[in-house]
Amino acid sequence: MDLPDPMPPVKPTTTMADKDRIIALRRPASQLFSPRADERLAAARAQNKRARATLTDRAGEWPANSPGSLNAWLLLVTTKPPVWRDPLLTWVDRPLALGEANESFFYPDPLGFWSEIRRWSLVLFRLRYPTWGLGEALALTSLLHVGEDPGRFRTAFDLFSPRVVLFLDEPSWLGSGLDVQKSVSHYIKDPHRAGQVYEGFWGEAADGVIVGKSPQHPTTHKLYREDDMIGFLRSAPIPHG
Repeated sequence: MDLPDPMPPVKPTTTMADKDRIIALRRPASQLFSPRADERLAAARAQNKRARATLTDRAGEWPANSPGSLNAWLLLVTTKPPVWRDPLLTWVDRPLALGEANESFFYPDPLGFWSEIRRWSLVLFRLRYPTWGLGEALALTSLLHVGEDPGRFRTAFDLFSPRVVLFLDEPSWLGSGLDVQKSVSHYIKDPHRAGQVYEGFWGEAADGVIVGKSPQHPTTHKLYREDDMIGFLRSAPIPHG
């Protein structure tokens, strides 16, 4: 007598719960570059040494005088090399950080450039995360010195996938090649020369990245009032969380 064919093996059914679990397992790596800064920071702090090394290798040879984070949400771009040095403290080009502030942001340069960078970064992050301190803000900030090589910007833009980009001077903006829509001009006055104003703007790229050009470079902080510059920064169209 012929025996009946054995029952074919039952294929396991993938439920929606299983799919959600699979997605959740994959999420930390992708959230390193989430549109949300808080998710980026949490994901960065959760990475192990091997993952950090992989991201560092991906960054390759990095320009000097360009401290920051491997998954920067905020990218500041300048053509002027920040080479103003304290006479007693040596500058060190440290590797890009992950999940913590790059120590170079706290360098005490005599011109006050880095103190302005710290102030500007915190103002921009607090538009969406009002309780954040300097540590959280700088952990997701990178300062890029493009110098005479505008191609450095595209490298950094693709590497970090930032959600906010602020050009600190006109040449860095013109060399970026970004197409900005919904641009709104902003003006601040020179406190020493009547009638002299400086123009900046905020706009948005097609992919939703917020793009701005500062009315003045941080090194020229004597040519603008602090309140005026903070007003410009606070006008950035950053969605509130």
